[in-house]
Amino acid sequence: MNAAGSTLLAALLLLAGVGSAFAQELDRELFNPILGSIVKVEAVTESGGYSLGSAVPVTAGHFVTSCHVTARAVSVAILYQGLRWPVRGQRANPERDLCLLEAPQLSEVPIVRRGRSSDLKVGDGLAAIGYTFGAGLSKQIGKVRALHPISGGTVIQSATYFNSGASGGGLFTLDGRLVGILTFRLKGAEAYYFSIPADWIDAELARDDAYQPIAPLPSIAPFWSQPTERLPYFMRTATLQARERWPDVVQLTEDWANAEPANPEPWFVRGEAFAKIDRHADAVAALRKAVELNPDLALAWMKLGEAELRLRHLDEVRTIIKRLDQLDAELAADLSVRSGTKP
Repeated sequence: MNAAGSTLLAALLLLAGVGSAFAQELDRELFNPILGSIVKVEAVTESGGYSLGSAVPVTAGHFVTSCHVTARAVSVAILYQGLRWPVRGQRANPERDLCLLEAPQLSEVPIVRRGRSSDLKVGDGLAAIGYTFGAGLSKQIGKVRALHPISGGTVIQSATYFNSGASGGGLFTLDGRLVGILTFRLKGAEAYYFSIPADWIDAELARDDAYQPIAPLPSIAPFWSQPTERLPYFMRTATLQARERWPDVVQLTEDWANAEPANPEPWFVRGEAFAKIDRHADAVAALRKAVELNPDLALAWMKLGEAELRLRHLDEVRTIIKRLDQLDAELAADLSVRSGTKP
């Protein structure tokens, strides 16, 4: 993984680490063809070293990967079925960290189905598939933890961990649709794994410029590796959350909410931060603003119910359980058991 810019996240953003999963197995009949389609990428760099990653076939002979895998490459090969196939050309969008590789010899590799990250909801099951440390193919199952709208797509934050070499691999729904490209994570923090949206792939495929011969890319930092003041708010708050700097989260989410008044996410994160420092009345106010902006945010209703429970507002908890049951019966049942109340 190539460094790009000096940021607060420089010491945190690495594709390595331990993970968490939830108890669900992949459908072998559904996923075996997908596993056979994910390929390994080997980039020879200017210094003579190697950068290893993964890639996913999106049209015949064309594969999507992360630009930080190939950014310093003078040649790139795809490893498929035990053979090494040269990549003929590349179409790059370094700012989005999305590169398309052209390898016409591999036009028979089965193309994966694509979905939309914007169709996901928090709690949905996902599978992260890529080559761990550039070696064996890894399959990790987890859930959507947060969804971050950005630039015509939705960056997916999940608990589906992935390691170095998995960059450019695929994030799939459990019915086998590609919804994200594995991209970066916060070092040492479970549930802080980020994938760029598969929604961006169509725009790259639709470009009419030619694929370029493999050569080092312009030194353009991807959106997630900008200087701190230019990072998306969700990245800046995620860093503080991972460090459990809750008062700083409260302060930053105030700026975030002012900058994006129609976005419920800063209010949700703000409510969580208030709860962490036992300011439960403030947590209630923030979370009520979140569900006002988006009444379908089941997890926000859940957190609101928890905050009201800590204030012993049991009538409010009952009302919330009733609303939550319409969105997520499992969360509603959990809140009902923990509060000892029924709607």
